[in-house]
Amino acid sequence: MSFNKDKPPQIDRVIRSNRTSFGLEIKPDGSLLVRAPKHATQAQIQSVIAKKAAWIERTQERLAKQYPILRPKSFTPGETFWYLGQRYPLQLTDRQRPSLELDGAFWLSRAAQDSARDVFIAWYRAETRAITKNMIHVYTKRFGFSVNKVRITSARTRWGSCSGKNNLNFTYRLCMAPLDTIEYVVVHELVHLKIRNHSKAFWKAVANIVPNYQGDRDWLKQHGAFLTLD
Repeated sequence: MSFNKDKPPQIDRVIRSNRTSFGLEIKPDGSLLVRAPKHATQAQIQSVIAKKAAWIERTQERLAKQYPILRPKSFTPGETFWYLGQRYPLQLTDRQRPSLELDGAFWLSRAAQDSARDVFIAWYRAETRAITKNMIHVYTKRFGFSVNKVRITSARTRWGSCSGKNNLNFTYRLCMAPLDTIEYVVVHELVHLKIRNHSKAFWKAVANIVPNYQGDRDWLKQHGAFLTLD
């Protein structure tokens, strides 16, 4: 990922919204995400990239050293899978039901091995839904948040999101993280129901509920790339 001053960094994705400033995000795989105002021109975007080229290069090089090349799961015995911040080995069982169960290890029915990925995703979806539902119930009752709907998605790069209609979305991968980290993500999106940006007021509101949220952000930055089935 060496930097060529005559060739600006490659932009992998641009997200436009009703924001007034630009935001740059480097994903664990080194891809560059640009968040831009809705009417920003391509020239304005490229100007921002040019000014931040050195930072982009340093960040991409650091991530390339930090994260190995991840291979998709093969769903074979002994392979490990994350749940609540811990890794558990996969074992096969002749039992037919349930197709997947966690009991010191992930026990997968041999009959379901050909559809193992779908089985795991369904299991993770159910766990994430149950965990986030309980947390949302507690915090809406305590702090008066108003939530419309909650969806569990297959998002690959976002842990959670909040829509203008007060809908909350969480990726099924979220339950792979520790419980405290899940709590931070839930609170993060709940606070967005009242503060739709990442201003100082937003982070102060998050800290009032989860004072140690920075540790959870750091955990996701360090381990987030590994919380996947792909």
